[in-house]
Amino acid sequence: MAGFFCAKEKKLNRTQQIFQQYHRFDDGALVSIEQQYQPGGVQAVRIVLYARNHGLEGDVWRHVAITVGDVRQVVIKTPGNFINRICCGVKLLRFGDVWCVDIDGTYTHADPATLDEVRRDGDCYVIGGTVEAIELDQPANTAVLSARRA
Repeated sequence: MAGFFCAKEKKLNRTQQIFQQYHRFDDGALVSIEQQYQPGGVQAVRIVLYARNHGLEGDVWRHVAITVGDVRQVVIKTPGNFINRICCGVKLLRFGDVWCVDIDGTYTHADPATLDEVRRDGDCYVIGGTVEAIELDQPANTAVLSARRA
């Protein structure tokens, strides 16, 4: 059982590290939001972003997938002319026993203080029991991605 909790903690630490290396995905792009369903409703939401990893020399552009599991709420309010550029960042927030991934939310303070504030003012967020972020691009693909982006 201890190994299970250790593995969960490593995934969480890696997720938090990715958010730091990518500077909350500022100036990146939202590529997709995918909902995975089961008979009881939404099981997981997978968000794919394209952004610069500031932890690498040259601020390399990469795709990152953020998966929120044990989903409790999904809100996506976007106009028809929605632009996928991330201006205010992607926030990884913890409120009690749930995680909230907020995409480009603007709040009174840099981060919302409560889940109620997210629900009141947020336009695109997912609330769930688990969260994991992984880089999708392999280092060998970096040159191709950078060339496509330029």
